[in-house]
Amino acid sequence: MHEQADIRITSEIWVAAYRAKLEKQGIPIFVNKAGDKTAGSILVKVSKMDSFATLYHRILDTSGQRYWEVFESDTEEHINQVVKKQCLFDPDLWILEIEDPKGRHFLQEFNF
Repeated sequence: MHEQADIRITSEIWVAAYRAKLEKQGIPIFVNKAGDKTAGSILVKVSKMDSFATLYHRILDTSGQRYWEVFESDTEEHINQVVKKQCLFDPDLWILEIEDPKGRHFLQEFNF
């Protein structure tokens, strides 16, 4: 009997795949801070270009499933302060920023 290995991709590979997906859709994405290449947590800021933004983070539920959840939604100025505080708390953190007037982010497709 073979056990199925729990394969996890690195943060760096996830960011590269996610970035490629958004770029194919014509959605600008920026890596504002590159974190730990292997296991750095990732925050995704989505700006609708109207002075407001939503910050997403990936969480693990009790069954081991990963999904993206809103960390905070507020003015861009406030979200930028939240990001700064998180970076002080976690120096291995990745910070991605999406600029899309429609607020598209496709995170639901990137739960791996």
